[in-house]
Amino acid sequence: ALKRKHLPMPLLLLLLLFPVCCLCFSPLPSRFVTLPTLSPSSPPLSSSLSFRSPPCLHRSSVLVRARLPTSLSTSAMASEAELVKQVWSEAKTVAVVGATNKDTMPVYGVMKFLQAQGYRCIPVNPGAAQRGEEILGQQAFASVGDIPEQVDIVDIFLRSDRVAPVFEEAMTKGVKTIWTQIGVEDEAAALAARARGFNVIMNRCPAIDIPSLSIPTPKSRM
Repeated sequence: ALKRKHLPMPLLLLLLLFPVCCLCFSPLPSRFVTLPTLSPSSPPLSSSLSFRSPPCLHRSSVLVRARLPTSLSTSAMASEAELVKQVWSEAKTVAVVGATNKDTMPVYGVMKFLQAQGYRCIPVNPGAAQRGEEILGQQAFASVGDIPEQVDIVDIFLRSDRVAPVFEEAMTKGVKTIWTQIGVEDEAAALAARARGFNVIMNRCPAIDIPSLSIPTPKSRM
């Protein structure tokens, strides 16, 4: 009978370890490459891209998760878009509720955008008003009712559970349009305001709508 030949132990170990070594030292396929994790100190992703997102969608380098108004029908969305065009093409003065000098906040970017488009923006911030501060070069007021001049639009940057009193202030002052930013809604307050003949547009941002709908602004109308 033939004797069974055994491989030398070193050669056997080499044959067993060779595939493992190839996997460890060969480049990983692209599908296994992980992207770096962003830390709070990381620069915004938009700084390395060729486009810039609207200021109302950013809080520092973190994208705000906005809930868009998907519940509207196509006809209702078209009707609202027409109303958006009308109110911003006719408006001159905007009260910005929740305005701040913190340039990382969405309200700062939106107010700056509106000023660049020729709108007169009046900041509403009780704390800043009490301290006698200005926001983006404009005197701050404690409430919409404290503003001594006529306002065309009240643009609200507050949590949804805090907007109802602002609706009441705006209606008492006779503001034509009450606007809430993306993610801000109060259906009960909106229903009451519409029943009294006021325009109410919620969950939208003028920094998106004005350029996307080609709305004429005070600057373009000059």
